[in-house]
Amino acid sequence: MSTRYDPRMHAYDDQARHAGMIYILMLVVAVAFGAFLWQLYSAPEVPRIEAPAEPYKIEPSAEAAMAPDAVESELAPAAEDLVAPTPSRTEPVQAQAPATEGAPQLPSPPQFVSNGPYVAQLAALQSEAAVEQSWRRLSSRAPQLFASARLDVERADLGQRGIYYRVRAGYFPDRANAARFCDRIRQMGQDCIVATR
Repeated sequence: MSTRYDPRMHAYDDQARHAGMIYILMLVVAVAFGAFLWQLYSAPEVPRIEAPAEPYKIEPSAEAAMAPDAVESELAPAAEDLVAPTPSRTEPVQAQAPATEGAPQLPSPPQFVSNGPYVAQLAALQSEAAVEQSWRRLSSRAPQLFASARLDVERADLGQRGIYYRVRAGYFPDRANAARFCDRIRQMGQDCIVATR
């Protein structure tokens, strides 16, 4: 008998060793999958909230739909206030002064000056070319409010954040007028900040 190593004789042993490792790997995967399924189906029951059987939105009656809400009933005068009393023949009819208590008073429009210390900042843009477009868009939404306003652009270098161009409306004689202007701008859904020049 030869004591030399013959690779052909040991090839079957190497194949059997690899096949055994594959079977062990398949067994590990099967056990892991079984553990996953067991964990999935053996979890405690999650409590569920039952929805009511009846509809949650109910259409109001025609009378309720036409009835004024709380805000309307506060602003609208009562029905008996709308009916004018019939003047008697013996009493002279006197002119009544207009009632100013019930009607909501709008604040006076903001006052602009040619060179005031306050402005209202409307936007901060990174493009100088977009300033005119932004001003036109804002002023077209409220032409009466912007009728006396002047465009004021301030260049602001914010270091690493870049250079911004602040779109501002001016000029106001005091902070109160600038704040009044900003209040109306905010009602349009636009941001506004009172600033000094």
